[in-house]
Amino acid sequence: MKLLRGIGRVALLLLIALTPGLLPFSKGAAPVHAADWSQGVVIRADRIEIKGLLPLLAVGSDGKPVLRLIAGEAKVYGMTMAAANRAHGWGMEIADGGMVPIRGLQVDATALGFRIKGLPIQIGDSIPSIVLHEVFMKVDRLDAKEIDLHGLDMSTRPEVSLTPGAPVLDLRPLVKSSGEELEDEINRRLREMATEPSEDGEQEDAVEPDGEGEGRDSNARSDPGDSGPGSDPKPDDPDQPEPEPDEGGEKSADSEVPVVENVKLGKTIGLVRARELVKAIKNYDATVTIKKGRKEAKADDYWAVVGLGLLRGTEVTLSAEGRQSRQAVDALARFLAGR
Repeated sequence: MKLLRGIGRVALLLLIALTPGLLPFSKGAAPVHAADWSQGVVIRADRIEIKGLLPLLAVGSDGKPVLRLIAGEAKVYGMTMAAANRAHGWGMEIADGGMVPIRGLQVDATALGFRIKGLPIQIGDSIPSIVLHEVFMKVDRLDAKEIDLHGLDMSTRPEVSLTPGAPVLDLRPLVKSSGEELEDEINRRLREMATEPSEDGEQEDAVEPDGEGEGRDSNARSDPGDSGPGSDPKPDDPDQPEPEPDEGGEKSADSEVPVVENVKLGKTIGLVRARELVKAIKNYDATVTIKKGRKEAKADDYWAVVGLGLLRGTEVTLSAEGRQSRQAVDALARFLAGR
């Protein structure tokens, strides 16, 4: 069994590595106006349960836009990965009908389709947990920190089909749109993939709670404006380490005045660094907010921080109130700037 799993991982890695080479490329060729279903790599799944999803707009290997999906953890059911190049009469499929666990997943898709029950996915909005149904993705790039195939079924045949069985969001016809128009159009199409929540306000799908984010509704967002979990400062925890005392051990006279500082990020704050940030900020007796453009998040709210999309070179504004506001902002500024 371990040997089969090892072979499965090798085959999957080979398929992922071949992804860029299977995509159409021709120097000086006319712009692509629609996805080429005769070649490339496609992922299909009956259902994907995701914890920690962040959708972003990014640039693919061909210089054109892709929808980047970053997921902390995913459980994929009924997964099939297919690769084909009909011009060369080649095709390959890898299937696992069971549950495939994946950690540290990042997928760049040029076309995708799925159904969700509840709130829609929107670019730049982090989602603690969500369930996608009838998933189809045409992949430009896929990276995974850990993946485990249990019941491998692999075949090679020239007639492998990459064509979607239902309408999908194809980013290729949108390449000439401006950045803002492109994001608006993609968000509009993503909203069409969602069904309305049930009348009692509960989500129809839920990812089983376990670990971080436990107890949150499926498709719930970490929004600084919400009154839900993560939006208010967390209560004192007797198990938390004691905060560092103020210099001199006394409360400063201006502790009630908010401390504000602008910082340029010296590194990208991904899933791991966001967790380090949140853990460190809890050591201070202060309420700290990170603001990027029109978005802001409490620094002790993990998914809200992830949802800001803190990329290297971005400028953010830190503000803090409380007894140790100055120390908290100084420490956070050093962390974000990479000093």
